[in-house]
Amino acid sequence: MGKDMTNDYTHHEIGKEVHFAAGHYEIVEEGLLIHEGKEFIYLLGVATVDNACCGHTGCRFLFIPGYVHSWKTKTNCRGRIISEVEPIIDVQKQSAIRAFLAACYPHSQISFSGG
Repeated sequence: MGKDMTNDYTHHEIGKEVHFAAGHYEIVEEGLLIHEGKEFIYLLGVATVDNACCGHTGCRFLFIPGYVHSWKTKTNCRGRIISEVEPIIDVQKQSAIRAFLAACYPHSQISFSGG
């Protein structure tokens, strides 16, 4: 994928539980942050594992879809809002953003869109 390639990012519903075999998660916050002069989308979520054989646990996570190219400028066929993003695939940039986010959201798992 080239440096200037963008992807459509479909926004999640804040507070809606999404169930999976071992539990559920929900996105509790979505926003924009600026790091080194570039704006990126972040999602803060909470996952709960309560249906697994190994007991009850959970975690807080951050998901980074990418740098913003256009913010909430269109909708898909289901009426869900879409933004255009450039995935952050450079490992050094990811590392710098992880350090930046860890200061604001300690003890969170941080992952990036694969592009």
